[in-house]
Amino acid sequence: MTKLTKVSLVLTLGISSLIANSEINLNDNENINLILDSEVRNSIIGTYIEADNANINLNDNQNINIILDSEVTNSLIGTTIEAQNSTVNASGNTNINIVENSQVSGSIIGTHIRAR
Repeated sequence: MTKLTKVSLVLTLGISSLIANSEINLNDNENINLILDSEVRNSIIGTYIEADNANINLNDNQNINIILDSEVTNSLIGTTIEAQNSTVNASGNTNINIVENSQVSGSIIGTHIRAR
């Protein structure tokens, strides 16, 4: 029997950003997100940026997120950057995250940068 992938409530696949008085440079990034036979709730899969009065350079990165046979709730998987009054340079990185046969809740998996 094949289990169906269930995605509910808040889910963001790929790049999401909340920007206030900031300069964000995103160039030549590759994001691949694959979710199979899984339940994802209130989570962000892929790159997430929230900036307040910050300069962020995120260039030439590869971000691959694979979720198989898992439950993910209230979590961030992939590159996460939260910056306030900061300069962040995160370029030329490869980020591969595999969640398999797991229950993930309230977690951050992958690169996480918080500059304040």
